[in-house]
Amino acid sequence: MTDIFTAYDPETVPSPAVAYLDARDENRHADAAAMFAPDATVIDDGKTYEGIDAITTWIERSSTEYAYTSTRIGQQIADETHPVVRVRLDGNFPGGTVTLRYEFDLRGESISRLVIDV
Repeated sequence: MTDIFTAYDPETVPSPAVAYLDARDENRHADAAAMFAPDATVIDDGKTYEGIDAITTWIERSSTEYAYTSTRIGQQIADETHPVVRVRLDGNFPGGTVTLRYEFDLRGESISRLVIDV
């Protein structure tokens, strides 16, 4: 996939991805975790989290470890099951600002895999 992103438009991003991002931004941890399939995988910061229990723990920890704001700044929609959303985080973590790629694999109305990288 190329690194060409269009402006973020929640109307064109598949709803499970938007629902997850909204829940994370609003600190609704249980709602964010509920967007994942029972056998889902998350890869973030070099670590892999498999299954709902591990993903729920990751959501809670990563949401409270630092204070930050997120701004969705771009998207790539190759197809309805593989959206990528670019998110800028600004906060009190080392470096203060980072732009991340949230690469979703969707299965129906659930997230089956999420890879977060720079």
